Amino acid sequence: MNIKRFWSMFGLMILALGLVVGGSGCAGSASAEPTPPTIHYGEDVCEFCGMIISDERFAAGYLTADGQEYIFDDIGDMVQHYLQQEQELAAAFVHDYQSHVWIRAETAAYVLSPHLSTPMLSGLVAVSKTEEAQSLISQSGGETLSFDELLSHYQAKAAPAMRPHDASSMGHDR
Repeated sequence: MNIKRFWSMFGLMILALGLVVGGSGCAGSASAEPTPPTIHYGEDVCEFCGMIISDERFAAGYLTADGQEYIFDDIGDMVQHYLQQEQELAAAFVHDYQSHVWIRAETAAYVLSPHLSTPMLSGLVAVSKTEEAQSLISQSGGETLSFDELLSHYQAKAAPAMRPHDASSMGHDR
């Protein structure tokens, strides 16, 4: 009788341990940091312009809350695509212009300069630190932007282009 009780208690302990370990595994994956998208350079195409993504210094991508993954050959293309979508952003990634490593777009410093040659002529590059951005600006001119400022810049840039289209589609004179 004692052996039967022992095995019964042992079985309950194993079951409880399995639930704790299994539950913590699920909790860990739900709170895990998002990972950058995978890009096959020279093969994959930009979601916005359809060009082949070939230079990682300018490549970017974002993930939506529902798990969609989008990749781009130019940071400007990523921003324009995101602003045209009605999806919640889970995470955005850009490459550091100098080290070529993925960094979170929300924490990057951006340099916008007409003297920077980028795939789609946005003149936009990202770096990890504001000091690096200042160094690039001293070499090529331009301005430094945060991610929020970058979004605002592209929203303002798109707004005038949309007004005439909206007015003409509604039958109004210009």
